[in-house]
Amino acid sequence: MRRKDREVTSLDEIFEIVDSCGVAHIGMVENGKPYVAALNFGYERRGGELILYFHSAAEGRKIDILKENPEICFEMDCINELIAGDEPCCYSWRYRSVVGNGRVEFIGSAEEKTHALNRILCHLEKTENTFRYPEEMLKNVCVFRVCTKDFSGKRHD
Repeated sequence: MRRKDREVTSLDEIFEIVDSCGVAHIGMVENGKPYVAALNFGYERRGGELILYFHSAAEGRKIDILKENPEICFEMDCINELIAGDEPCCYSWRYRSVVGNGRVEFIGSAEEKTHALNRILCHLEKTENTFRYPEEMLKNVCVFRVCTKDFSGKRHD
């Protein structure tokens, strides 16, 4: 990281940033070209490992790309506000972000899908309530996760 003064080194603080973000952008490669999708997500922390959960329609461009090449880069950011300066070159941007790499794993079992979907809703609603899902819905939804220790945090306050 070029700006070491903005690097977040504390895992606890990195996970606070993850908790503050509602959308993750995932970068994929399709036929040598980048493709990015913004997705809501849920997550878990297992020691120093970040587990991200996503859901999607079972078909479409994103799913086709991920089945062909499951390696992704992800980015999430929050706060996002202008820091005004006295002159144009003194302007800056306040933010907190997490960037990482990982491999998509598609989830097949109803039990694991339920767990993942609950992690997504718990994260977005900031609750620990869990939900039950109709069997037909679980069959039709695509759920995937990324388990990684390859991530870093950055902030500018």
